[in-house]
Amino acid sequence: MKRHAVLTLALLSTSVYAERFSTNNSPNVFSKIVNTQMIYRFDSLPLSGRLNDDRLGWSESFWPSNRGGIAYRWSHPNPQPFKYRLYTKEELKKMSEKEIGQLSPAELYDITLSDYNYTLTRKVLSSYSPKDLWWEGICHGWALAAANYPEPAPVRIRNKDGIVTNFGSSDVKALLAMHDAYNYQGTYAQIGMRCNASGKVPGEGDDRDANPNPPAPELANSPDCVDVNAGAFHVSLTNLIGIHSRGFVADVDRFGDVWNQPVTSYSSQVVGEEEVTPDHRTQGIERRIKVATKFTYGEELKFWTAEAEAAGSRNFVSKLPVTNTVHQEFRSKNYEYIVELDYRGNVIGGEWLTETRPDFMWIITRDKKFNNYPYPLSGLNMIYQPVKR
Repeated sequence: MKRHAVLTLALLSTSVYAERFSTNNSPNVFSKIVNTQMIYRFDSLPLSGRLNDDRLGWSESFWPSNRGGIAYRWSHPNPQPFKYRLYTKEELKKMSEKEIGQLSPAELYDITLSDYNYTLTRKVLSSYSPKDLWWEGICHGWALAAANYPEPAPVRIRNKDGIVTNFGSSDVKALLAMHDAYNYQGTYAQIGMRCNASGKVPGEGDDRDANPNPPAPELANSPDCVDVNAGAFHVSLTNLIGIHSRGFVADVDRFGDVWNQPVTSYSSQVVGEEEVTPDHRTQGIERRIKVATKFTYGEELKFWTAEAEAAGSRNFVSKLPVTNTVHQEFRSKNYEYIVELDYRGNVIGGEWLTETRPDFMWIITRDKKFNNYPYPLSGLNMIYQPVKR
């Protein structure tokens, strides 16, 4: 009975706070993902958390558009993006399994389905161009798939014509990424709006960026570029990862570029309290707690080159699974922010202290089966097999 009363009070206090966040920043949207009410009482939010299944959040390429996306022959000694010739059934029957295994993920998929017209491969190649920007790809599909599906195992399949295709883990991950980039039909939830201001947070620029400098203040401080609200960030992160062990995707670039990453863990600590002014109290704020959070996510893998290996890189797109190995790549960002509480101890808002912050956070629930539109990928129902621990 006591437990029921506590739960009732928690739900009542949740409904009181909900209007404090703007529609675009309300953690309530994630309730439909975890199928329960979000918890807002600060003292009930775990200060650390990680995904229970370490097969999630896997590293992978974002399959750059300017290389042909998942039609890139990433393991071939001469990949020739956009220029290679597609093999006929007769030619494939004369090739070794090793030679066939060096074809692109899209080609392997078509061959497995005995589709020698290469429907998927041609559709993918027609979607991209060598002139696409260096950062364009399907990072949104990779990050979503990494949040939804345990890392795939390599698989060997003989098609109806007797031709054997050997999919490496990254080949299947490429197909999963393409599916979740375009074919998803699940439930969608997002907080924060995309910032379109060109520029970078100081220290985060890249020499390939068109504008490595911060945007003008009026752009950087526009509504779409100052969210996600810090309080909404803390509530969503701690509920999804800390309470429900539910992965999600974050665009970790605050401004115009979009770098979607699968979030895997966090660690927070309370580092102090800030003054509550009369103006704060008129807004219903009774406490302002300063929090430092280490925010960890799966990072991209590179395509192998001799130069990258000589420079010390070891984490490349691979035929073998990478989770729970030294080849899994994680990155972290350190955030500081203020969480604002009402008199009940519920989070009702927040304020960022660091310039760096997520632009938006989102997730789409996993489909019950792989879909065939707009890209023909329902064959994944036969191909995908998760790694077994």
